Amino acid sequence: MASTSSYLKSCLKYTSATLLTLFTASMTAATYYRPIPATSPTNNSTHTNTHSNDRRTTQSFCSPNSPPWNRDHVPLLLQWARGISIGATTLAIRLVMNTYGRYEIREDVCYERFLEAAIDARSEQQPSSSIDSSSSSSSSAIPQQRGLLTVSNHRSLFDDPGILSCLLPLPIAIQPHHQRWGICSQEYCFNDALPSYIKGYIGAGQVLPICRGGGINQQLLLDFGRHLANGEWCHVFPEAGVWQWKELGGRRELPKGAIWGSASDFKDDQKKGDISDNSTNNHSNNNNNKSVIIPATTAQRSLPPSPIGKLKWGVGKLIAHAPITPRVIPFAHCGMERLLPQDEVSGKTYLRRDFVKSLLPSFLCNNDSDGSGGDGKGLRIQIQFGHEIKFDDLIKEHEEKHGKLWKYRGKEPTSESNNTAMQQENWVSSREERILYSKIVKRIEMHLEVLTKEVCR
Repeated sequence: MASTSSYLKSCLKYTSATLLTLFTASMTAATYYRPIPATSPTNNSTHTNTHSNDRRTTQSFCSPNSPPWNRDHVPLLLQWARGISIGATTLAIRLVMNTYGRYEIREDVCYERFLEAAIDARSEQQPSSSIDSSSSSSSSAIPQQRGLLTVSNHRSLFDDPGILSCLLPLPIAIQPHHQRWGICSQEYCFNDALPSYIKGYIGAGQVLPICRGGGINQQLLLDFGRHLANGEWCHVFPEAGVWQWKELGGRRELPKGAIWGSASDFKDDQKKGDISDNSTNNHSNNNNNKSVIIPATTAQRSLPPSPIGKLKWGVGKLIAHAPITPRVIPFAHCGMERLLPQDEVSGKTYLRRDFVKSLLPSFLCNNDSDGSGGDGKGLRIQIQFGHEIKFDDLIKEHEEKHGKLWKYRGKEPTSESNNTAMQQENWVSSREERILYSKIVKRIEMHLEVLTKEVCR
């Protein structure tokens, strides 16, 4: 009996040591392959943001190359790191949502079609002959697939992973190859104040950096698009910021002499707004102007809608230049603003004052929000999907007038630097292409506006 007990203790000891070693090695790989933000952000719409040629010159202990774009070439330890990051995060969020909060997804035909698209996103492979041969100089390019692109309103800084982790059934949601690829402003998720292993954990959760104010020609947007070209599920918040209104947020028309301010939680200084979506935008950028409008505040809400649309044009560029036009499915949600409310004057986000109290079950603290006598401030998330949005007519109309659009492709681990440089050069948008992006985004805005008003009603 004693020998059996000793044997079990030894097995438990070695198993624990093995698991700890695998976890450490996986997180080390995630840190080594972590995404690198842009090193030279610019608001000039005619140039691209650039990475350093060698990632190791900007970050210590970092792979000289970007992580593989195709899942077939992902290092084993990085695969494990993604499983740990996505699995642990999803399980934790689902536990909180099912124990202390509620999330309700309207399970209609639109949601069913989203599930089908998300689960089968990488299986809808198209023959390479259907792609314009001029879009890549490499004959060994990865066969392109039809990806899935979801777009939604943005209610809080925790929408991803808070909302995105709850969309798929749990057994599927914890599998990295079924989960979404997202983008997060590099000043939040990949800023220098964060330790490298935290950025590695975020990157292993299939999140990439984007440069706020970097414009639609930035290299980081192309990096994100390559996942869409490989048939992945990608998600974008096209409002490009948090808007806790009962309607779709986004750009408004600035009064003469006004400039955009900054509501960043990590920076106190005010900066110019991103006007690089439209090269014909002639708002004043004089730092001496006294009229400063902070996004997502009541001051901005009182302004009329912008003639160039509320949403950013980057999502339109991803759709227009995809080798195979992705399936685009919108959804709207509300409720996360109760967890991270936004100040209506400064635009800054803060943690709700009764956060600890809000985590208590309703039988200990009556804070439910379902009309059962609570104070109406509980965490209740409502999600509603819309019909798939088509853009074939807009793309066809553009190509009939201006010729074939350049298409980006999924990047292979063995891609040569000159081929990468060529793709970056083609990524710079012309005036005619910007008009196409505007039309695509306005169609998305029309669908997303209706969904947002309905779910926030």
